[in-house]
Amino acid sequence: MKLKNGLLLLALVLSAVDMSAWGRLGHDAIAYIAECNLSARAKKNISNYLDGKSIVYYSSWMDEVRETPEYKFSTRWHSAAVDENGEPCLGRDVKPEEYKGDAVLELMKLMDRMQNYKELDDSTVAVGIKMIVHLVGDMHCPGHVKYPGLKGFKVIYGGKKVSYHSVWDDGLIGSVHRWNYMEYNHQLGNLSRQEAKAIVAGDPVEWERGNARDCKVIYDWASPDVTLGKVFNNLGKPLADSQIQKAGYRLAKVLEDIFG
Repeated sequence: MKLKNGLLLLALVLSAVDMSAWGRLGHDAIAYIAECNLSARAKKNISNYLDGKSIVYYSSWMDEVRETPEYKFSTRWHSAAVDENGEPCLGRDVKPEEYKGDAVLELMKLMDRMQNYKELDDSTVAVGIKMIVHLVGDMHCPGHVKYPGLKGFKVIYGGKKVSYHSVWDDGLIGSVHRWNYMEYNHQLGNLSRQEAKAIVAGDPVEWERGNARDCKVIYDWASPDVTLGKVFNNLGKPLADSQIQKAGYRLAKVLEDIFG
C-alpha cells in the first residue's frame, strides 16, 4: 500500500511539473526583461504591493500555488487553445460549464480588473500582479499553445525519456545557453525603441495569434519516441529565445499600462 501511494504521489508531482510553462529560469528571464523595461514609476507602484520584492521573485508563483486548495481553480489557466485557423479560442472551444481556464482569456480579465487597482485591496492587487507576470510568460511558451488534434508525446532528450512539452518548458533553454536570468536580458533585452514598439503592438489576442503561427512548427521537429539532439537544439533555440524576448517586452507593456 505504501508503494502504491508513493507511486501515486510521484505521478501527481510529475503531472504538475509537466503542466508548468518555461520552468523557473524562463519565467525569471521574462520577468527580468520586463522589469528592466519598466519606468521608475511603474516599478515603485508594483513594488508597493509586493513588499518591496521584484516581479522576478514571484515569476513562478502560480506554479507554486496551483495545487493548493485556495488556488486549485487556476490549475488549467497555464495554456491557451487555438482553433484550426490559429484563432485563440478564449474558452469558446468548450461548453461554459466545462470551462476550466485559458491563459489569454484569464490574462485579459486580470488586465481589465487591474485598471482600477487603486480601488482594490492590497492583497487582491498583489495576486493580480503575480498572475499577470506568470500568464504572459505561459502564453508565449511553444508547448503551451494547444492546437486541435495535436496531443502530447514522449521523446528522448538529454538521455532521458520525457514529455515533449517539458523540453520546451525548461529542457531546451536549460541546455543550449546555460545563461542565468539576468544574462537573458543582456542578450535579448537590447532592442531599439522601434523594434520594441513593433513587438508590443496589439493586444493579447493578437499576440496569441502570432504565437500560434510561429510555434506550430515544433510539431514538425519531433515525433513520439524520437531522440532529440543538436539538430533539434539548433532549430529550437532561436524560437525559444524569440518567445522569451517577446514575452518580456509584452509583459512590460501590460504592467506599464496599468501601473505607469
